[in-house]
Amino acid sequence: MPATPVLAAEDLSKRFVAINALDHVNFELAAGEVHALVGENGAGKSTLIKVFGGIHRPDAGRVLVDGAEVELHSPADAYAKGIALIGQELRVVPALSVAENVMLGHLPTRPLVPGIAASAALRLDRARMRAAAGAALAQLNLTVDLDQRVDRLTFAERQSVAIARALSRNARVLVLDEPTAALEEREVHSLFAVIEALKAAGVAILYVSHRLDEIVAIADRCTVMRDGRVAADLARGAFSAAELARHMTGRDIEREHAHGAAAPGETLLEADLGGEVRLRAHEVVGLAGLLGSGTSELLRRLFGAAGGARLRVRGRALDTRHPAESIAAGIGMVPNERILGLVLDQTVRDNIVLPNLGRFGTWWRMDDAAAGRVVRELLVALDVRPPDPDAVVRRLSGGNQQKVILAKWLAARIEVLLLDEPTQGIDVAAKAQIHRLMREFAGRGGAVLFASSELDEVLGQSDAVLAMRRQAISARVARGAGLTEHAVREAITFHR
Repeated sequence: MPATPVLAAEDLSKRFVAINALDHVNFELAAGEVHALVGENGAGKSTLIKVFGGIHRPDAGRVLVDGAEVELHSPADAYAKGIALIGQELRVVPALSVAENVMLGHLPTRPLVPGIAASAALRLDRARMRAAAGAALAQLNLTVDLDQRVDRLTFAERQSVAIARALSRNARVLVLDEPTAALEEREVHSLFAVIEALKAAGVAILYVSHRLDEIVAIADRCTVMRDGRVAADLARGAFSAAELARHMTGRDIEREHAHGAAAPGETLLEADLGGEVRLRAHEVVGLAGLLGSGTSELLRRLFGAAGGARLRVRGRALDTRHPAESIAAGIGMVPNERILGLVLDQTVRDNIVLPNLGRFGTWWRMDDAAAGRVVRELLVALDVRPPDPDAVVRRLSGGNQQKVILAKWLAARIEVLLLDEPTQGIDVAAKAQIHRLMREFAGRGGAVLFASSELDEVLGQSDAVLAMRRQAISARVARGAGLTEHAVREAITFHR
C-alpha cells in the first residue's frame, strides 16, 4: 500500500465574494517529495498554500495531516502540525542576530537564579540558543556568524535563516513560495542542493514557482491549477516547460523575442550615471547585472528617486529630484516591489487614474466617463482578473497587481518606461503579454529600459543591453553587434 501523504487536501473550496478561488481541489504531498504547484496568476495557488499555512480557512472540504483531518485557524496551528510557509517576503527581524531569528518563537530559557524553580523569573539561555541554531543551519550547509545581525546577510542567507527556523521547530512540510525570485544563478543551485538534502531527510517540499524550467529540473510531481481547479497532476518525466504552460493556459504559448521591427529613432533620454545611458524611440534596452550591481538604483535615479539625476530629455537638460518631475517630463516607472507602485487599499480605477489626473480632468472637474472608459479598455487589454475597476487592489493576486501598475503608465502620456523586474512572480502567459506590451509601447515611438535577473529574458527582449558591475555601466552591447550570453555574462561578472 502507498504511504499515507504527510499533507493532503480533499475537495477544498474557497470563495472570495465573486471569485471562486478554490473549486473542489484535491492535492497530496508525500514525505521526501518535491511537489510543485504552478498556474497563472489568480489560478488559486496562493489561496491553497494559505489554507495549508493557516492563513485562510476553506469554505468546504478537508485538510489532512498524516491522514487525519485538521483545522488550521492560524499560522501557529500550521506550525504545530509541522507545516511551515516560507513566503516571498521573509519573516525575519532585521535587528536581531542570526541565532535569535532561527530560534524566534521558541527561544530556550533558564532560571534567572540557579536553583530556583523554572516557574520563577527566566532569562535567555544563549548557549543552548546558539547550539540549536547552529545545528539547524548545519542541515542547510550554511556557515555564518550566529551573532551577526540578519540585516547584514544576503537575501539567500536570510532565506536559509527562515528555513532553518522551520527546521528548528521540527517542520515536516516546507511550503516554498517563489523561493528563487530574488536569487542569483549560483544561489539557485545552492538552494536546490539544500532541497535535495531535505528530501533525503524525509522533509516534504511544496514548491511554488513561475519558473517552469526550475520545476522540470527539481520537481518529483507537479500539480497545475487553472481557474481555481486542478487542471493536471503529472509525475516527473511526464512534463516539460511547454507542456506545463499548455496545461496552465489551455493553449500553446509561443516564446516571444525582440524582432527589431522598427529602427531606433531620436534620442529621448540621456544620462551619465557611472556610464552613458541613452534611450531612443522604438527601442527596448535591457539592464543586466548581478544582485547588488546597482540596476535598481539606476532606474530609481532616472525616475527622480534615490537622489535623482541630471538628465537630458529630448535634448533638454533636466535635474530630477522628485518622481513628479520625471513624470511631468514623460517618464514612468514600475518598481520591483509592487507595494511601492500601488495604493493597496484603493480601487483598480483609482490606482490607474491617480498619476493621470491632468489627462482626465481639471482642478475643478473630473471626466469620470473618459477615465472609466480608458480603465475598462486597459483591464481587458492586460487581462486583469477580475476586470473590475472597483476591485480593491490589495485583494488581487500579485500578477494582477503588476498589471495594474503597468496600466497606470499605459494610460499616461509618457515616452520613457522604466521597468524593474517587470515579470518577477508573473506566470508564463502574463509574461508573454507583458513582453508584447513592451514591444507595442516601443513600437508607438516610446523607449523602454527594463532590468531583469533572468539573463535569458534580457537577451530575448532587448534591442541593446546595458551591463552593470559595481554600481557602474560596464558595457553596452547592441543586437547584431555581439549581443550574446557570453558577452553579457563577461560584462556583469565581478572580477577579483
